Amino acid sequence: MAEDVSALFDDYAERFVRGERPDPRAYFERAGEGSDELGTLIDRFLERVPPPAASDDAITLAEAWVAGHSPLVDLRAARGLRREEVVDHLIAALGLDRRKREKVKGYYHELENGLLDVTRVDRRVWEALADRLKVGISDLLAWRPRPLAGAAAYARRNEAVAQWPPAGAPTRLDQESDTVRGTDEIDQLFGRGA
Repeated sequence: MAEDVSALFDDYAERFVRGERPDPRAYFERAGEGSDELGTLIDRFLERVPPPAASDDAITLAEAWVAGHSPLVDLRAARGLRREEVVDHLIAALGLDRRKREKVKGYYHELENGLLDVTRVDRRVWEALADRLKVGISDLLAWRPRPLAGAAAYARRNEAVAQWPPAGAPTRLDQESDTVRGTDEIDQLFGRGA
């Protein structure tokens, strides 16, 4: 059921004025058939309201992105945190099995380096990161990794690599045993679940 356009606009405007970056697409979905009217209200509002000043964290993220660095790595380094500290925080904040620390660490490494589709990463991961990095979640959610250059995305194929993994080989192993496992909560949190 569509929500009231006026109430949605008020909520959007209040959040914007507080310095948040509310995603208008989420509001349009909630407005249903009133999304065009809401879009007009938001457009008029944004034309008249000065943009909020960028936070130091938003500047750090943007500068890293422009320089071709990983914004999450630069932000973590600016906080004086090691990757292991962030991984431990994710495990605790998300209530994950500590025995799967290496898996979480691998996914976090991929996230930091732009190897995951950030739009598929669960919001709870972003909330936990925002908490540990002491940054607004809207700053983290605004970051998108740079697309790979076309030429760099293709490489000469080596026959040994072309045949890896061998047919029938498991792609991931359970850390307690050598049995193949399916996707779990960690895969789903990082956008790799089925």
